[in-house]
Amino acid sequence: MAQKRKISIRKVLQVALTLVVTVCCVVAMVSASKMDDKRMLKRIDIHIKNDKKYHFIEEQEIMSRAFDGNKDSIMEIPVGKQDLWTMERNIKGDPWVADAQVYIDNEKVLHIYVTQRLPIARFFDQAGASYYVDPTLHIMPLSATYKYYTAVVTNVPVIKGDSTGLSIMQQIAAMVKTIQADTFWSLQVSQIMYDTDNNFELLTLLGNQKIIFGDTSRRKEKLSAVLEFYKKVLNRIGWERYDCLDVRFKGQVVASPALPYSAPPDKDNLSWIKSLEMTGARAEQRDSIKQAELKDKHDAPKNRSEPIAVAKGGSDKQSADKNKKQTTDKKKPDNKNKDNKKK
Repeated sequence: MAQKRKISIRKVLQVALTLVVTVCCVVAMVSASKMDDKRMLKRIDIHIKNDKKYHFIEEQEIMSRAFDGNKDSIMEIPVGKQDLWTMERNIKGDPWVADAQVYIDNEKVLHIYVTQRLPIARFFDQAGASYYVDPTLHIMPLSATYKYYTAVVTNVPVIKGDSTGLSIMQQIAAMVKTIQADTFWSLQVSQIMYDTDNNFELLTLLGNQKIIFGDTSRRKEKLSAVLEFYKKVLNRIGWERYDCLDVRFKGQVVASPALPYSAPPDKDNLSWIKSLEMTGARAEQRDSIKQAELKDKHDAPKNRSEPIAVAKGGSDKQSADKNKKQTTDKKKPDNKNKDNKKK
């Protein structure tokens, strides 16, 4: 027969004591939590990211959305009955809010953290509406109190919530991001125009030109080609010589002059640009010759009947001295001949 196992009274007491202490702690925590839940809020702190630089949303708007326009009633509700989830949902309903977080700390302070959306472009659609778009293609209405200067895109079709509208917005966003990523082009491009053939046209500040860009393929390559054209051609012949640059064709910059030029037959390559440059140089040469002739005509003596003596190899003063000496020699008598007569 197996031996009976002895039960240690000491271990039983330790287990019972542990259970009692645990239960007491749980009860104390629950009681403390209930007491905290009955307390009121001390204050409300609102934190808006980049609120010093951008002012698309203000604290008053956040208050109005979070508390349904009644801040005082929130302060009278105990902490345990505050509906933080509904507050977050209402704040995120603002089209200018990208994210919101609401919580209450141990000091009974209600914190609201808000991240506002930053637009990458302002759209003007064909129906006359205007709105902002952020990098996530979220549409934001215009602010009544704050104006933000960004890239302008015109002639945009009316965007609908379908795949076609999403595709158009993706193309425009890709174009805008490429331009804004470059310091020069972000300042040079004043307006982006969109047409029904999914092509783009860029209006520039320096030179006041139109760049026919085409679709969004090879974006960086096209912009680099135009920049090289600026450096090698326009810097020498003038920024006002051309009013349109076409970069739709790979490896080509087709320039349309503002003045009526006749392009040579081989205009399929870049040699016609050199021809235009030579034409401009010849025109400048003709103008220089014409100005020189007018200057000579203006500087000529009024009395054309008086001849002007010009001595070769000497100045006018030397010529006058030479003429005076010859006259004196003619008047001087010949002493040698006089003596021969006397003899």
